[in-house]
Amino acid sequence: MNFGETLAYWYLRLNGFFPLSNFVLHRDEETIEHSADADLLAVRFPFVYEAVGGQPDDWDNDRFMGWGLPLDGAIVGFIVEVKTGKNNQEYRENIRRSFSRDRLSYGVHRLGFWQRIEVNAIVDKLLLSPIYSDPELGVSIGKLLIAVRFPEDRQIPPCLKLRLEEAEEFIVARVDKYITQKQADRLRFPSDLMQYLIWNRRNPNT
Repeated sequence: MNFGETLAYWYLRLNGFFPLSNFVLHRDEETIEHSADADLLAVRFPFVYEAVGGQPDDWDNDRFMGWGLPLDGAIVGFIVEVKTGKNNQEYRENIRRSFSRDRLSYGVHRLGFWQRIEVNAIVDKLLLSPIYSDPELGVSIGKLLIAVRFPEDRQIPPCLKLRLEEAEEFIVARVDKYITQKQADRLRFPSDLMQYLIWNRRNPNT
């Protein structure tokens, strides 16, 4: 993962999601014409709990409520794209392709909330909206774009948006909240970037 994908991964993980990174989208007649990858897929269940950093006031609740995805409600799945480039034509084109039909179809199939025969209809709805919710099943799925910068809205497919800087700010705030535990266990984190962020928040007297 690059630095942007790592920050996105830990933003989701520290909000109680189980993220899957660099998910390969194999070429397949049913779902995708050309091989590619999805930066992240993630799923979250409503009763997540950890004694350290996994309690209701630890989440980015206001943001998720603003997105219409309260974290104490449905099971939530995300198809996530992360962009860190310059705002040039190539960057805008990459964003435009981020949530194409074939990528959405592969992601929805992989998340496994619905039977295969239902996926095409769900993808049709997701192409037009940032979120699809199934109240009967108790599941919501969203398209989340995490980026350094965003082009004009007309150049972005319908999706939820989070600036990479906001993801970093949330991670740092969570580290600060549990600094004693995070400092003690920083080398147990599998990410060099997370180890550095925790180390960098150290008490200057230690």
